[in-house]
Amino acid sequence: MGRQAERAKLRERLARVIAYGEMMGPLTVVTGPRGLGKTSLLRDVADQAASDGFVVCWTVGLKRKPFLDELLGQVARATARTDSVSAPASRRHLEELAVQLTLGLDTVEATATPSGPGPAALDRRSVGQVERFLGESARLIRAGGGAGLLVMIDELHAPLEPASDRDSGQDQEAVNDAAVLLNAVQDMAAEKERFPLGVIGAGLPQTKTLLTRVATFAERTREIALPKLDGPTSRALLTEPAGLFGVVWSGGALNWAIRQGDGYPQSLQIIGEATWDAAKPERGGEITLAHAKAAEQAVWNELESMFQARWQAATNSEKQFLKAMASHRKDTVPRAAVAQTLGLATTDLSMARQSLIAKGVIEAPRYGELRFTIPGFDRFVSAQGDAANSEVGRP
Repeated sequence: MGRQAERAKLRERLARVIAYGEMMGPLTVVTGPRGLGKTSLLRDVADQAASDGFVVCWTVGLKRKPFLDELLGQVARATARTDSVSAPASRRHLEELAVQLTLGLDTVEATATPSGPGPAALDRRSVGQVERFLGESARLIRAGGGAGLLVMIDELHAPLEPASDRDSGQDQEAVNDAAVLLNAVQDMAAEKERFPLGVIGAGLPQTKTLLTRVATFAERTREIALPKLDGPTSRALLTEPAGLFGVVWSGGALNWAIRQGDGYPQSLQIIGEATWDAAKPERGGEITLAHAKAAEQAVWNELESMFQARWQAATNSEKQFLKAMASHRKDTVPRAAVAQTLGLATTDLSMARQSLIAKGVIEAPRYGELRFTIPGFDRFVSAQGDAANSEVGRP
């Protein structure tokens, strides 16, 4: 529900594949903090694309793990299942390409450099094999009456994340995979009329930065950054499911829930489900403010589980930073105020600040200001004991 503008952008780009049989363009990546609905958006677009005749393959990146073998395997399996590639000769051709590709990838020894993989750093044979496999698969799908091939990569940031905030090194095999894929997509986009293909990813806010470390031309990646939900969409997210059962929300209950959810889809969903469970409404009934307040502890318990995962993933210096932010008990906190609380210069905050923004834990709505991305996290942070002794400015 919601995300009409972002959904329309993706469908518009795929419409070019349907209408002209040409590539949708460069890699497109949907970014945003966890819980903002990136995966749901991609699933919706994938379902619609399948209805439009695309063969859709889906893969999920794992933290610091190579992903290209799995992605190409998904393409091979999805293509084998479709009626669009029914001719035995075509199927054998794709199987042969897949075997050649697997053998070719075993020889890859690409190395990422500050300027990205260049001719001497990247096995161009493997790039060519990936390009050929994806291109041939897409063209055979099109020739068989399908719209084309759509490749979806969720959690695209995960394979390329550094080991820690003190170690910026990326997993070399994952970097190699990204380098090969980025170069193949770049080459195909330059001849888009030959490839009825779309490649869409989703990841945390740092995804494009991580891709650019692999190849500088990844700056041309099209990024769609998801914002929080607006008021009308938040209202619809709560009222429309209830309306299917003839149940309405009272004005007071709805205003309270929207205020608590603060445009965060996952929080709104938790609030809606917990309030429904507390009200147990019959058809034609009403969810009241009393029901919403009765669900408050259940909502907090579920949110706390999510908060705990974020807290445990933070380094000691990041925890100190978060506690300093939470101590101000404001929706937005000046960066200078955080520095003053920690007894540091604002420049000493850069590493922790950037890392937390990249992880989607905090955001900078305006220059010099910071806020938590998920409502209630400040309350959780304030309740935590002191983080282990560590200074935000420590390397």
